[in-house]
Amino acid sequence: MGSLPSDFAISLKARPSSKTNTSLPGLIERINIERGGFQNITEDSLRQEIAEAELGNEDGDENGTSDEEEEEPDRMKELMTSREAMLGQIETAHQSAIFALDFVSLLLSKDTPVQASLSISPYLRELVGMGTLGADKLYAPRTTDVQKQDNKQIAKGWKSQSLNKTVDSILASASRLEKEIELETRYWQQVLAVSNNGWSICRLPNEKHTLGVRFGFSEASPAFKSRSLAALRRNPDGTISLHQGIASSEPQSLRVRIQTGDDQTGSSTSPQPAAEDAPIEALILQARNTIFSEELWQELNREARTMGSYGVQSKDDTLICPLSATKVAVFDLVPLGESSLSGPDDAMAEGIFITLNLLLSYAHRQNQRRRTQPPPPISSQKNIIQPYNLLRAILTRLKHQETTGQLYSLLSPLCRVMETAKLKPLPTFTVTSTPGIPPSQYPQAEQTMLSLIERLETIATFSMSETTTVTISARTSPVRSTFGLTLSPDSPLMSICPPPPQVLTSYPALRDYIYYFTACAIATSISTIPSGLGIDDANVEAEAGHWLQTPHPMTLRMTLPNSATPSKLPSTKQLSICIQPLALRGRAGIRLRAHWEWNGTEQEGTGTSGRKSSFGYPVLMEDVQKALKEDSEAGKKSKRGKGEDVYDWVAWEKESGKDWDDGEGEVFRTLESVVADAGK
Repeated sequence: MGSLPSDFAISLKARPSSKTNTSLPGLIERINIERGGFQNITEDSLRQEIAEAELGNEDGDENGTSDEEEEEPDRMKELMTSREAMLGQIETAHQSAIFALDFVSLLLSKDTPVQASLSISPYLRELVGMGTLGADKLYAPRTTDVQKQDNKQIAKGWKSQSLNKTVDSILASASRLEKEIELETRYWQQVLAVSNNGWSICRLPNEKHTLGVRFGFSEASPAFKSRSLAALRRNPDGTISLHQGIASSEPQSLRVRIQTGDDQTGSSTSPQPAAEDAPIEALILQARNTIFSEELWQELNREARTMGSYGVQSKDDTLICPLSATKVAVFDLVPLGESSLSGPDDAMAEGIFITLNLLLSYAHRQNQRRRTQPPPPISSQKNIIQPYNLLRAILTRLKHQETTGQLYSLLSPLCRVMETAKLKPLPTFTVTSTPGIPPSQYPQAEQTMLSLIERLETIATFSMSETTTVTISARTSPVRSTFGLTLSPDSPLMSICPPPPQVLTSYPALRDYIYYFTACAIATSISTIPSGLGIDDANVEAEAGHWLQTPHPMTLRMTLPNSATPSKLPSTKQLSICIQPLALRGRAGIRLRAHWEWNGTEQEGTGTSGRKSSFGYPVLMEDVQKALKEDSEAGKKSKRGKGEDVYDWVAWEKESGKDWDDGEGEVFRTLESVVADAGK
């Protein structure tokens, strides 16, 4: 140690750290080292030490100058002194441990000399020898045999009581376990029945230990898709209860009512709610139907906001949609079991209700198909989800059915009135719907839906003869139906009454043309000589006694011989054929009229100056209506003379159960006999 320089810093402790250890183990260690434990530490002693430290700091401040003047202690001397003291204490502790080991070894040498000889020091063995120190009890135990026997009986009683309690606890646990197994078996049997019926069983997202059932639709809107999961919780008796969370507990359904004027004439049926003790499958099905009806109601409201031009409006908690000129559909969401008035239009209301459900299911299928297809390229434009076509599809279908019925109402009486007139050949008609052909890769259900709601077209053919056939193509939209007309190219009527080149946008326009076309066809079948010949001396004999065509397609003329009339030029008669609709006492029908009269004085060289044609080419519907009106007014104003008359054939729209029996009704004359009388 003398070789170390005097200024070399050495310490037995580590340099104090700048960070104070404030953890609880560190504080306990410091207290044990500095104060020897907690035995002599009290609150009063700590307060006294704090006060003395404050006084010491004040005295230190006063005597600071004098302490600084004193000489610094010899650090090397203090270090050597501390080292010697520490080595002495270590030696003392070592000797004390050796003495304690020799004492214990000597004490054990009387009973276990072999083990004691391993730890006793050789000096002590030679000095006193082995086995010279022993230990024994000073007093014998005071417990008698009777007390020992009592203690044994007490111990036996406690043991028996503990065994009885253990047995009772085991039996109670077994009973409880048996009951729990029975309840769990009943619960899992119902869960298995739910799964076997096709419902999807899964864990709840927020409760992994709870099972749930998905009863909604995966392609529904997000608001209803998140509500389509319910928990299957076990009741105390082992049965399953359905917990839908925040969903409404009151089951609801969509109701469709039909109103004619201010009266309700039909309503869809509302199912009865399931009982509280009903099977769990019935409750799940009821929850599925409820959330489906709620989604359907929301989609109907979304679509109704875009259909104001169709007359659809929202009033209070209902939607009002006009179906026809007289009928209105009213939609609302009502609790299950809500009673409604029935009427003759119940089937129509039920059909609309079922159709809406099918259309929403079809929209879900379309969502699934779009989701499985490759996404479109990324664009800055936001993809707007359009409302489903629910009401539009129904209105389009109803309009298509109305158009098909109008075609039947137009052609059926027309053929029957000509059948009554014994027209040869008899006209025929066919009305067929030509639905669009859906893609073959679609399922059968989707193909059926597409054929019912898309490309609604009806083809009607009306044949007057083998060479004269008019074809009507009716295409339907939610607003109106359009009619396209085509005529056989080799028909003689192609030059007389060709179909309008433009598409007809209303049923009255179609009806007027068909009536005009039919009248022209009848007039053409009556005529035998074309109208290109003039009246002169060379042609009079050839034309006499025959009905001839005129520039007016529905009017024919006949030249009488000179012997029959006193005038220089032969007198002529004209025969007009017209077809007009009839309406009487709420019934609709059709009238075929043949009107013949004298044509009056004519100018030489012409046979048509007294009567001009109002039709040009191509034929316009306005001309048809004007001619029919003029013919009607002329028949009212003119006075019928000898050789002039009018004959009508009438046919009403056929009603079920209203046919004539044998021997009843009016017997009509044939067209041939009427034309023969007109030429006299």
